[in-house]
Amino acid sequence: MSVPPDDVLTTRTPATGVEVGSVAPTAVDAVARIVDRARDAQAAWGARPWAERRKVLADWRRILSRDARSWSDLIRDEIGKPGTEAMAGDVIPTLDALRWTVKRSGRLLADERVGASWQRMLLMPTGRLRWTPYGVVGIIGTWNYPLFLNAGPIAQALAGGNAVVWKPSELAIASGLKLQQSLEEAGTPPGLVAAVYGRGEVGRALLEANVDKVMFTGGVETGRRVLATLAERGVPSVVELSGFDPAVILPDSPLESTVRALVWGAFVGCGQTCVAVKRVIVVGDARRWVDAFAAEIRNLRVGDPADSGVDVGPMINDQARDRLDRTIRATVAAGAEVVVGGGPLDRPGSFYSPTLLSARSVEPQRALEGAFGPVLLIRGVADVGAAIEAANAGGLALAASVWGRDRRAARGVARRIVAGMVCVNEAVTPTASAAAPFGGFKASGYGRTHGEQGLREFVAPQVLFERAAGGFRPQLFPYSGATVDRFLSLYRWAFHPRG
Repeated sequence: MSVPPDDVLTTRTPATGVEVGSVAPTAVDAVARIVDRARDAQAAWGARPWAERRKVLADWRRILSRDARSWSDLIRDEIGKPGTEAMAGDVIPTLDALRWTVKRSGRLLADERVGASWQRMLLMPTGRLRWTPYGVVGIIGTWNYPLFLNAGPIAQALAGGNAVVWKPSELAIASGLKLQQSLEEAGTPPGLVAAVYGRGEVGRALLEANVDKVMFTGGVETGRRVLATLAERGVPSVVELSGFDPAVILPDSPLESTVRALVWGAFVGCGQTCVAVKRVIVVGDARRWVDAFAAEIRNLRVGDPADSGVDVGPMINDQARDRLDRTIRATVAAGAEVVVGGGPLDRPGSFYSPTLLSARSVEPQRALEGAFGPVLLIRGVADVGAAIEAANAGGLALAASVWGRDRRAARGVARRIVAGMVCVNEAVTPTASAAAPFGGFKASGYGRTHGEQGLREFVAPQVLFERAAGGFRPQLFPYSGATVDRFLSLYRWAFHPRG
């Protein structure tokens, strides 16, 4: 594949190398001015009544729905996903997320009364809780779900009354351009939502500009650098980082249906999904499970997603493919055995064979942690306690799943697993829930996207208290007189008795 000139960002379909999109990078010294312009636009936007903001967001959703097929085709070409997968996993969840935001935000952002309750005896005033915009939200976008993971947060930031300056991934330029154009067509005021294009230096310029909150989606190491930059100015953030998701298989789990579901959960998006299943932990002897997974994986059809019948497309680029290959080799050196795959495919494009590794100890799991691509590691453990310990081992805790016929028992195991999302007899799909909060623990990040909690990430609570001018104020100086002391004693007796 040819290398584009330094003054142009170009994306190419990872299956064939055909150019998909290109754009001139944003000048680094222009980013701060773009943020300042967004701040000017935000003042008027934040003052608009919800009905006016809602109309813009509703129009945006209709535009995205109108263009749904062209979106799935673009994601297929630029990211390398089969078109059906792009529609089901990226386009439709985006439309659902925007529909939820349009329908629910007005109620969730409305003022709330904060009652004094028993503190009325202290003459505590009633308060009014308001949800106020931060100002300018900076978003560092991602490529693997270029519509779903970018449009949802932008919509919720706008619903909260913020401006947005965002950087599409340099690996999804055409998707970024199309998304920005759809926002402008929807009638967002000039400057309110601005895209800046570039690589790491443009991202750093955005973080160092006068933004009020940042959302970052990406890898752990880059995320840590982002947080270090923001910490210097005390800028709050939401960070969604990598996963290394475990699936615990209990002894009563049905073999065929469990294997089919987990193979899909491992290789959807060519395994380049933050919640893709990466490790299977079998309670008991894993041999029959290894054989069943191997047979199912060998049936996967790998190829150009533009061709019919393809299950798994290419990785995003050659660099990602080679990085995965090095990680798998290190995992084998740590004691894993290659059961299926284990190397790049000998064909044009950034293809890597869907890979199954087996292990008998925790060391290969440690070596594979953070892998991003079509690989699955399986091992057996002695009992449920060991399975929970294995699932909770490591520094990443984004999502997990438990599989078994006895759902009560599976639910009990699920409650002991440390992860932001835990499923029973399900994986990956619930990430698309429009109402449920999504995010991780440990090094997988903090803060949440989606639903009420995701919306509240983009607004700050402000409480307004008021009382009439004048009037009795028992807490004022001077502290004298027995009446107040007797009242405080009575208050303590009524609401804070000893023992």
